[in-house]
Amino acid sequence: MTYPMTAPDTTMPNPADATPIMPASSYLFPRPGKRPLGFQGSELAMAMSFTPELPYWYEINIYRTQDQSFVVALRQFFGSETEMDRCTAWECESLLHVFDSLENYDAAEDIRIDDAPIDAMPAAELAAKAYDISARVAARRAHFASLIGELFAEMDAATQAAG
Repeated sequence: MTYPMTAPDTTMPNPADATPIMPASSYLFPRPGKRPLGFQGSELAMAMSFTPELPYWYEINIYRTQDQSFVVALRQFFGSETEMDRCTAWECESLLHVFDSLENYDAAEDIRIDDAPIDAMPAAELAAKAYDISARVAARRAHFASLIGELFAEMDAATQAAG
């Protein structure tokens, strides 16, 4: 069976006249200790690390703004109702800066440490607490590294397929 097809257009379009592939939307992201980041743009990529066994997961969104810069939004969700979900976002001038920002993000900073007074703890309990924090840091960093590795691989595959 044959399908009707149009001949490919071989003329080069003027990028200034091009309409965006995806329509721009308005976004507003809260940022701890900073003003919210608002912009008009389109989502380029999204990755999520949800695993039912874990009490937390990340979602990363990459956007292109109308002024052709980029925004990375990083959300952290918690399965527990006692913890509040978190969101932060930052602007990047290029995709290379997006990748660098994600690679240099330290997920260890997302770990909550209880406020128990350590000055009254016996040495064995203090050592156990330090070991627990160290294990949580390693697990969080590995979890986040796995997520961005997956995201980068999918973006690379999409680039290869398009090119």
